[in-house]
Amino acid sequence: MGREFKLSDMGPEETMNNILEVFQALSHPVRLEICQVLMTRQYSVGALCKMLGLKQYAISQQLAVLRKAEIVGTKRDARRIIYFLSNDKVRRILRVSIANLMQFDASSDLVKLDRKQQAGGFARIF
Repeated sequence: MGREFKLSDMGPEETMNNILEVFQALSHPVRLEICQVLMTRQYSVGALCKMLGLKQYAISQQLAVLRKAEIVGTKRDARRIIYFLSNDKVRRILRVSIANLMQFDASSDLVKLDRKQQAGGFARIF
């Protein structure tokens, strides 16, 4: 049996505020979708806009929140900024969450939510 996790076990760089900021950033459907896309590959804002069917300002606004929460990072490629999922802990959270959703979906009649629904609707599934 594994050791029980306590918030007091966190290192100095992992405060409660950091954890809350990460989960707040992931709680928005568009930001969650961006992270899911960035799990597999790095993309420019333009490529993300095409993939997700959203305007540049909307993607840029959500990427700014993800950067502030230290979930995504950037690198320059000539004149373009390339975004990537830089936080390995978030990558693990997303992998486990996606696997659990797929398992849950396979055993029930779960209705897929789209990004137009409020972020709170995502949390109400569980």
